[in-house]
Amino acid sequence: MMKEVLLPELAESVVEGEIVKWLVAEGEAVQADQPLVEVMTDKVTVELPSPYA
Repeated sequence: MMKEVLLPELAESVVEGEIVKWLVAEGEAVQADQPLVEVMTDKVTVELPSPYA
């Protein structure tokens, strides 16, 4: 099942980010809090966890 994942607010001054690496394959089952993607901003690169199981 497809779910929408929104970019959380990373810092007050950060308004955009770029996906630099997907950590799961399309269609792969994921667990809650499993890292999904690496996002790079002008200040930091972070792993975003899945909000869904």
